[in-house]
Amino acid sequence: MSEQGVDLSQIRGDWKFHIDYLTNAVTQTMKRQMKCWGELSASVDNAGIEQAVARQKALWDELIANANDKGTIPTADSKVDAFVVVCREAKPLCDEFQDSDDSELVEEFTDACRQIRALCDDLEMMRDQRPDDQ
Repeated sequence: MSEQGVDLSQIRGDWKFHIDYLTNAVTQTMKRQMKCWGELSASVDNAGIEQAVARQKALWDELIANANDKGTIPTADSKVDAFVVVCREAKPLCDEFQDSDDSELVEEFTDACRQIRALCDDLEMMRDQRPDDQ
């Protein structure tokens, strides 16, 4: 195995491919998160998570709606940053929720929450590596 770090300059050539791939990953994970929360929210009263999930969905939907004519989400404005903040702010709520209920559905929901937070690191990297022409 190589100990060499990732050469971020190599991303520039395939930036559109990577951001589109990442957009799809977040979209699919958000769908899974929303599906699980939809099933859980009928029997769980947790306004904090309800608000966090709603904010995440609203921001992500806005990013998707503002995609350019090639389908690439905007990364130059503050919407990506706002989405990342909302996802990270939900961490303690989701951790506490998982600790209170060990059902399989709760595990699936909190796993989707963790995956979205992990993808936020990639969103930030792609935002920072955005070529001038994007």
